[in-house]
Parts: sequence; structure tokens; C-alpha cells
Amino acid sequence: MYARVANIIAQNELQLTMWIETFKAISAKPMSEFGSIQITITKSFPNKAIMMNVFPNKETADKAKKAVAEKIKQEREMMKLEISEGEVVFSQNSLTHE
Repeated sequence: MYARVANIIAQNELQLTMWIETFKAISAKPMSEFGSIQITITKSFPNKAIMMNVFPNKETADKAKKAVAEKIKQEREMMKLEISEGEVVFSQNSLTHE
């Protein structure tokens, strides 16, 4: 598996809330269609969040990255967005834990 993690810093809580709600309503389904097998958004502060997209492999992640490149460019004009990515080396949840 391969993950792309975005650290998001909005100007204020309202901007972050609006971004999260817009993502859920408009962008979550296309990300799944681009191959994301898990999307998690964690709000760490009133104006900060971390979004993790997990893909089955790097090739799928790269295709998704290319598909949303223009959207990412637009988001960077409105708020601070730092993206890192890499191989998932450990993952556990109630569905995979035995």
C-alpha cells in the first residue's frame, strides 16, 4: 500500500470546516474512483487537519495525484498545504487485526 498525507492549515476554523464539508460532498467519491482505498481526515486544531489517502500501490497514487493536480494548485492558493507520501509499512484496524 502507498499513502499520500496532506497537512492542511486554513486561515481559520470556518475555512477548514468549509473545506472538509466540500471535500466530503464533492471530492471523496472521485478519490475513491481514482483508486483510494481509504480516506481519513483528522482535525487536530480548529484550523488544522491531516488527510491521509491510502492507495493499493504507488502507480495508482500517482494517477490520482495527476488527476487532482489542478485542484491541489487551487487549494494551495487559499490555505497552506504540505503533502508527503510513501509506502505504508504498518496498518492495523478492527477489520485487519486478529
